[in-house]
Amino acid sequence: MTESSRLERRYRSLLAIYPKAFRREHEQEILSVLMAGAPEGQKRPRPGESADLIRSAILMRLRQTSVPVAWEYRHARLMLPVRIIVGAWLVFLTTALYGSGHGGWWGALLVPAATLQVYIAYRLIRPPAQAPAPQRRERL
Repeated sequence: MTESSRLERRYRSLLAIYPKAFRREHEQEILSVLMAGAPEGQKRPRPGESADLIRSAILMRLRQTSVPVAWEYRHARLMLPVRIIVGAWLVFLTTALYGSGHGGWWGALLVPAATLQVYIAYRLIRPPAQAPAPQRRERL
């Protein structure tokens, strides 16, 4: 087995972390760029390359599994009361902790969480306006 085929196999094992649909579309392109950038005689992916590929794959998988924001806007009638109740509960906990003297530094972490819940509830009432798509100019 040649060194380049070992390196390619190792790169492929790193790319296996990515979602299938992404790999189907981009694996060959990414692999060719990585192989072209590898110096002669390199046997393993460099630590920086490995870390970058792994980080990107994890972020891509997290984005896939997170609930799309559009879902919340479509189901605003359901989510608005939930957000308001959660925000009110966090405000209540914050005041109860500080009022009883048991709210240490971690009690202050509830304030941004409550603020975020109220902000999201506000956004559900008034969704952000979408920017118009940029128009392309044709060259003459």
